[in-house]
Amino acid sequence: MNHLPIPLGRNTDLYEAASVPKSIKNLGVRWKKRLRISFLVIIMAAILAPIVLAWTGNIWIDEKKLAAVQQSNSYVKLDEMPDHVWKAFVAIEDHRFMQHPGVDPIGLSRAIWVDIKEGAYVQGGSTITMQLARNLFLTNDKTMTRKGKEIAIALQLEQRYSKKELLEMYLNVIYFGHGKYGIGEAVPFYFGKKATETGDRAVTLGEAAMLASLPKGPERYSPVKNWDRAKERQAVVLDRMNELEVIDQSESTLAKSERIYVVPTAKRAAK
Repeated sequence: MNHLPIPLGRNTDLYEAASVPKSIKNLGVRWKKRLRISFLVIIMAAILAPIVLAWTGNIWIDEKKLAAVQQSNSYVKLDEMPDHVWKAFVAIEDHRFMQHPGVDPIGLSRAIWVDIKEGAYVQGGSTITMQLARNLFLTNDKTMTRKGKEIAIALQLEQRYSKKELLEMYLNVIYFGHGKYGIGEAVPFYFGKKATETGDRAVTLGEAAMLASLPKGPERYSPVKNWDRAKERQAVVLDRMNELEVIDQSESTLAKSERIYVVPTAKRAAK
């Protein structure tokens, strides 16, 4: 027998409380069933989405462009450059590079949130693999369509290559300003040496940090065009490396005070 609804107070006997009408009970059962189904759908979507996206990424990958990357005369292998060169790029561009599958959910979510707050495309949230995908196969159009393609290609590239191979290709295709692509072209242009040189001629930590500054704004942070901005951005990179314990404070301080020789414009033009 149903009782009138009464609140379950401290002195209320459980059996005196109103029993739930049958129609409401059925509603609760249906709601729980729908909730379970919805939950399963979300789980399946979370599992299948990366697989579908990775498969879709094949559509936009140009195999000839991919093969041509390592055939470039200016191609530099990761083992041929000082470790602090690639570490500087990872620290400032994508410090979770070794952990994510090509897309960093944390970084991407943060970027989307900032864009929503600002009402404009302020942050991209692109990982190193996503930047590689964009530089090789896509345009720089700031659209959601391009971002979707970027994600799909990145997921596919992560299945094909090791992290070392992806990072190596990235460093050899990104734009460094002044018409120079890849670390093999950038180092001679800015510092008058080869990226593969060793000893006293090797790329220094200060130079590496300055190079790692360029992907964010190749012309804006060019040491040729704006030395002060280049130094400011270099400091940001070195501070980030120190924060992530890639280098210590003394190394950061020394690199900031390091005297960097930038090839004069006239000398470059004469070549």
